[in-house]
Amino acid sequence: MLLLLKIARHLYFIFFAFCSTACFAQDGFIKGIVKDGEAVLQSATISIANKTILTNSNGEFSISLKPGAYIILITHVSYKRIEQSFTLNAGETKSFKFNMVREEQMDEVRVLGSRSFIQRSNLNTAVPVDLILSNQLKQTGQLSLMQMMSFVAPSFNTSRQNLFEPATLRGLGPDHLLILLSGTRYHNSAYVNNDAIRGTLGVGAVANDLSSIPYSAIEKIEILRDGASAQFGSDAIAGVMNIILKETTGKTSMNLQLGQQYKGDGESIVFGINRGIKLNKKSLPAGRQGVMNFSGDFRYRMPTHRGGEYLGTVYYNIPANASARVRDSITALDNSKIAERGFSRKTPVSNDGNIKLSGFGILMNGTYPVNGKVELFWTGSINYRYVVNRGAYRFPKTISQVNTDLYPDGFKIKPVINSRDISAIAGVKGKTNNAWNWEWSSTYGENSNTQIVRNTNNASQYFLGANAPTEFYNGTPAFRQQINYISFAKDIKEQIGTVKTFNIGFGAEYRFENYHTSAGEEASWKDYDSSGIRIGGGAGWEGINPKDVVNEKRQVAGLYVDLETDINENFLIDVAGRYENYGDFGSNLAGKMAMRYKFSSGVSLRGSLSNGYHAPALQQIYLTETGSRWRSGLPVTTGIFPNNSVITKAFGVRPLQPEKAINASAGFTSTISPHLNITVDGYWIQIKNRIVLSGIFDKTNPDVNAILINRPDIDQVRFITNAINTRTRGIDIVMNGNWKINKANLGLILAANFTRTILFGPIQTTDKLAANSSNENILFNREERERIEHSQPASKIILSANYKKGKAGVLIRSTRFGETSIVQNSANTSQDEFFSAKIFTDINFNYSPKTWLTITAGINNMFDVYPDPVKNSINQNQGILIYSNQATPYGYNGGYYFLNMAFSF
Repeated sequence: MLLLLKIARHLYFIFFAFCSTACFAQDGFIKGIVKDGEAVLQSATISIANKTILTNSNGEFSISLKPGAYIILITHVSYKRIEQSFTLNAGETKSFKFNMVREEQMDEVRVLGSRSFIQRSNLNTAVPVDLILSNQLKQTGQLSLMQMMSFVAPSFNTSRQNLFEPATLRGLGPDHLLILLSGTRYHNSAYVNNDAIRGTLGVGAVANDLSSIPYSAIEKIEILRDGASAQFGSDAIAGVMNIILKETTGKTSMNLQLGQQYKGDGESIVFGINRGIKLNKKSLPAGRQGVMNFSGDFRYRMPTHRGGEYLGTVYYNIPANASARVRDSITALDNSKIAERGFSRKTPVSNDGNIKLSGFGILMNGTYPVNGKVELFWTGSINYRYVVNRGAYRFPKTISQVNTDLYPDGFKIKPVINSRDISAIAGVKGKTNNAWNWEWSSTYGENSNTQIVRNTNNASQYFLGANAPTEFYNGTPAFRQQINYISFAKDIKEQIGTVKTFNIGFGAEYRFENYHTSAGEEASWKDYDSSGIRIGGGAGWEGINPKDVVNEKRQVAGLYVDLETDINENFLIDVAGRYENYGDFGSNLAGKMAMRYKFSSGVSLRGSLSNGYHAPALQQIYLTETGSRWRSGLPVTTGIFPNNSVITKAFGVRPLQPEKAINASAGFTSTISPHLNITVDGYWIQIKNRIVLSGIFDKTNPDVNAILINRPDIDQVRFITNAINTRTRGIDIVMNGNWKINKANLGLILAANFTRTILFGPIQTTDKLAANSSNENILFNREERERIEHSQPASKIILSANYKKGKAGVLIRSTRFGETSIVQNSANTSQDEFFSAKIFTDINFNYSPKTWLTITAGINNMFDVYPDPVKNSINQNQGILIYSNQATPYGYNGGYYFLNMAFSF
């Protein structure tokens, strides 16, 4: 009996083993590893069908499955989820390698930092790169892309002003920040920043303009916070901003925002739409398809009014040497006539604030694969903006500027600008049989600004009386740019053998530039009064004289090479060099070396050293412009003359030279925990021969008056010049945190920038004026020095908290802008103005009742914070200005509330 039991047991084991082997032979097997960059991820959740496991301490996992089609889902706290479909055959073993990306990192970086096709998280790059998704920008509730960026990127500054809101990075000028559109150089404005009408950042620099790119087309923005002239050429001394466009398909997105200021003005409407469609081609491999994406934006903003009450006389002038009795008598007579005429001292004399703006933009971009290795790509856009500006009020007492038959009570001019931007990109990219990535593209960009002045006069046409014209066409400045670009890149680690990666990239660029101006109509610039009593040309904004029309061209050619190697898992080196030749300024060679070393999976040290080059723009070289300024409560006309003009030479201003820069940076990144990381980067930037707008040469100076004796229409003159050298040093700190709390998500961001720019070395002067205190350093006086050193905040700190649970969420953000200051009169320190730091707090609530609808209600500047008012009565222009239009990057409009509705279907 015992023997029978033993035999039965052995037969059972044999039968069981046979059945198990047969069953297992029908199963498949998958295995893999999960990483964050080079670091393995333990306890990542792997879900397939009804099976769920965790990765081990080496980031590895393995599962046996029945044959069939599956979807593998990988999740980890604070990381973006990964989904991938696959098919498993009987007896097959599949291996996977997954690289997870942190939610706070949002994406990976490829275009910026190097020409490598190897993607890296922004914690693993050799230089600091910020990634900002379009949703982050939309959450700010701001109306323009410039202002959106100002409240999410601490090293980014802008100024609220007229048509253009120039952007700066790390306290430098607008033309030290290169703008790219999907990796391609974007054209600049035809305008040069000046403060003839309102204060602005980067006076003397060519304006960059992000508002001409439809916001609804933007997928994300990359900001390289490091000198990159060796990679991208001129304009990249402070860094590079790359705007990446959407390529989504099968979805329509619409966004509508309505809002207004607390004071009941500044009403705004912003509408955007985006739609993508597939361009299929049956002969292509699985997963390959073409894309056509369409975007459109409409923006409308009413003006705001933040001016004071004019306190000066309107109809009668008071002599400068008048006694108190005479002064009081004239004032009384003037007040009597003001009452008689029903004149308002507040409106429209001093309605300072935001201007009226309307505009629309259309953009189309797409890709189309020719085959499995070659792809066409294109982008085309057009943007139009209509701006009604504000000029200084012309009082009837100023007989030299006012035709009282037309305007018995004076007038405020209304400069109108019709701005148009056109951009077109077409190219082809692919990969050769031996794994070389290549790309060729051709780009065209244009900005033109038609200038019309309404509600004005040419005072020298007094003989026409009330029949004189009140509107003039002032001319059109335009800038055009055409670029041809070709590049090649490949990882040749197999040929090197001893390194993990070795990417080589090289290419060439040819750029053609054209600055062109069209003359205004005759009455906009001509002086019809031979006596010189009345000033000719349009009051406040003289048109372009035919003799000042320019049509200048130049060619720029460049070659670059970029080598990037991961010597091992810890050590990354990037070396780049670029040769450029300008047809008008000769050649330049720029180089850069950047390194990153990982001490552990969570701590990296990085740094870079480079030299930079910025050639004067055609707009700076040939700028001719007139505008209005206030002097002692009265409007005066200021002229800016080209670098090669007779007047410029008469003042002894030297020909423009290129800027030369040295840029050094060092910092570290640290993953403090799976929920928290920090980056800290310090920088030091030196620029020699910096291009700026000079100080003011005023006719009240006898020496200046003698030189301008034949220009009675101009009260003051300025020039573009290489007047100074500067050093900028600072530090950027960014801390990101993300936590899962009771099925909710909490994101915290603390970001800060501390920067300081100072002048060093001699300041350029002129020997055409007497060497006395009145003329000392007039090419760059104390007023201009203060603008360079203190008009941008010395610090900016942003703290935001984003809490989301289910269908609802709330965002709270506080932004602290540091102190700023201005000098109004170089010769009088009592007129200096200092503005204390201000904290602006924004809050918005969002709710998604349906998957296709999100409603957001928000308040920007919820505590209605304003900048410090102007303290010195002289700077108030006899009561007109309450707040300075300089050194206030956050504006002076107070609180703003809005309602936003986003649709997606």
